[in-house]
Amino acid sequence: MADFESKAPGVYIEEITPAGPIAGAGTTTPAMIGTVAKTLGNDALGVPVAITNWTAYTDAFGAYKASLNLPYAVRGFFENGGTLAYVVPVKDNSGLGAALDQLTRVPEVSMVCVPGLVDAAAQATVITHCETMGDRFAILDGAPDPTPLKADGSLQKQRGALLSKSGFAALYWPWIVISDPAAAAGTTSLVTVPPSGHIAGVMARSDDAVGVHKAPANEPVRGAVDLAYTLNDAEQGTLNHLNINAIRRFPGRPPLVWGARTLTDGTPWRYVNVRRLVSYVEDSVIQGVRWAVFAPNNTALWKGLERTITEFLTRVWEAGALFGRTAKEAFYVKVDEELNPPAVRGLGQVIVEVGLAPTRPAEYVVLRFGLWEGGARVSEG
Repeated sequence: MADFESKAPGVYIEEITPAGPIAGAGTTTPAMIGTVAKTLGNDALGVPVAITNWTAYTDAFGAYKASLNLPYAVRGFFENGGTLAYVVPVKDNSGLGAALDQLTRVPEVSMVCVPGLVDAAAQATVITHCETMGDRFAILDGAPDPTPLKADGSLQKQRGALLSKSGFAALYWPWIVISDPAAAAGTTSLVTVPPSGHIAGVMARSDDAVGVHKAPANEPVRGAVDLAYTLNDAEQGTLNHLNINAIRRFPGRPPLVWGARTLTDGTPWRYVNVRRLVSYVEDSVIQGVRWAVFAPNNTALWKGLERTITEFLTRVWEAGALFGRTAKEAFYVKVDEELNPPAVRGLGQVIVEVGLAPTRPAEYVVLRFGLWEGGARVSEG
């Protein structure tokens, strides 16, 4: 505040920088880790590179090569609506830890894929990375398995070793079949590839079209012409109970993402969209209230924080992301003396409590049919 004691009596103007509205954080940018066709120097390995289209990828890393999953995943991401990805080249899976460490320095990332990686121990490190960062989601490939319900099969053993209590990861199965873009000119062939890159594109497309609050399911997987395994309803019911997200084919439809569960063992974080929505809100608020750091910790600051966060959450509610007939039913923001007593303020802290009622997907739609005979209804079931 300016010192007016030495100024002449009169009217003065003092400009202030008001707290602006919170802009939503990005949710559509994956990091994709894997081996590339081009030979790179050691200084380029493990370094995230922003890629905006398939041509940019081939210029930087080369195109296809036998046994490489990353190129197909990157192309599938862009084909399904993605617009920006960070590609992290590694020599092999031993470089995964270094790649994840580098990604802690790239705040734009909101999803993480390692296409073709099905080793549960390695996938667990990806989950830990996402949980630690708190603002990104792991999209994992299920292990190829001709007997997906077999207790000691590769898929079930993999699933049993994966857990994210707060829902920061999801497992997708089966692998998908696409037309091989690496086939010789004038020929057509098919190739089976892991779905994670395509799923990242589906999530980006769904976020752009509707919002992160919409479950990225009942969405076509562009580029997929078939599936490595055709599930029936009973098989999917078992896998869905285990929180394994299926990719299905239905009559007259292309392959669809037909599951939206995370790898949690509880109910609060069961759905992919709930986890990603809350991460989006948290990340947006963190970025949007940095103006408050080092500001005087008084009631004026508390009111400013409450007003800024409430305005943002009202927009989130109006977009259909929160459940409630009114904003008051959908969320609350609390910052007061109870949360911030003198002992807390003495530590230089200000605590804000936010509660949300996220919209959850209609995973089961129950239709009740009846037959009418002479004005009487006869119900089935």
